[in-house]
Order: sequence, then C-alpha cells, then structure tokens
Amino acid sequence: MSKMKRYASLAAAAVAVLSVGFAGPASAETTRTQAAFGEQARAAGLSRDDAKALQTKVDRYLARHDGRQVAANEIVLAEGATLTVTVPGEKYVRELSTSAGSRAAAAQWECADEYFCMYRQQLGMGDRLALYYCQDYALQDWTGEGSYYNLQTRGTQALLKNQNRTVIHVTPGAPYGNPSYDWTPVWYVRPC
Repeated sequence: MSKMKRYASLAAAAVAVLSVGFAGPASAETTRTQAAFGEQARAAGLSRDDAKALQTKVDRYLARHDGRQVAANEIVLAEGATLTVTVPGEKYVRELSTSAGSRAAAAQWECADEYFCMYRQQLGMGDRLALYYCQDYALQDWTGEGSYYNLQTRGTQALLKNQNRTVIHVTPGAPYGNPSYDWTPVWYVRPC
C-alpha cells in the first residue's frame, strides 16, 4: 500500500472513531435494525457466532466509510456504491437479503447486470464493491491483488485513475472479467 494511501486510510479511521465517540448511545431504531440483521443472518443459515462475526466485519467497514447497512452483509455507501461482504468461512459474496426460496448459492463473479464489480481477492472472491452510476468513486483502503468484472452495457469501459485522477487503466468493453488486478495504484474508479 502506498504511504499516502495508508495515511489517508488512517486519517479516515481516526475521524470515524472520533465521530463515534461523540455520537452518544445507540438509538432504539439502531438496536431494532441490528436485531433484524442478526435474524436475517440466522435465517440464511449462519450460526450465532458467524452472525456476530459478520456484523463485526460490517461495523469495521462502517467505521471507515460513510454509508448505511441495508442487509446483514450489505452497505450502501454515500457515493451510491454497494459493498457486500463475504460471510465468515465463505470465498464468494452472496445475497442474504433475498428469501431462502429464491436465493442462489454464492458464485464466482456474482455481479448484477449494468454494474462494474470490484473484488478484494483474485478470481472474483472476497468482498465486492458494485458501482453503477457514471461518476468517479473514491476508493479507501482498497489495495492489493483483487479482481473485477465489468457487466455494464455491452462495450462500456471503466476508467481506473490514480491519486491525481489521471487514467492509468481502461478496461476492455463489457462484458469482461479480469481475474487478477492490483488495486494499490487505483484511487478512483469511473465505471463508464
């Protein structure tokens, strides 16, 4: 991870910790919502310990990013991106917000139509960041070897940019998946 990117991540984490300290106790609404997410996780087959570990992972992301939790393993970020985290012990993300009858098993390269999906690990594994809107998305602490799948409108290319917003990589047109990509030099992604 570059020194500048590391310092930016540490600064964001410090601000998040300080703002949590000033926020005061959790509201009854937050408590009810967290209970609902716990129930959703258990309904998806997670043990109580796995549900707790999943919530801890989601809470770590929320402490570093501006967003709100919308499902047991899903966060909508302020910029409009959706972050889906893997369930403890699993390699691929899966939707826990769908009913058990309609839910498919987690699969490699799971990405919705018309989205540009980024993965923390190679081969479409690990936590997934799904981008839809045609805008620059700032990446925080998204570094190391990962992968991406471009499932936008046929032929659409994503632009990956450095800290100065200079384009450093243009993806092949959709649909296209790259099984191994180093996210370290990428500070911004424009999925169109």
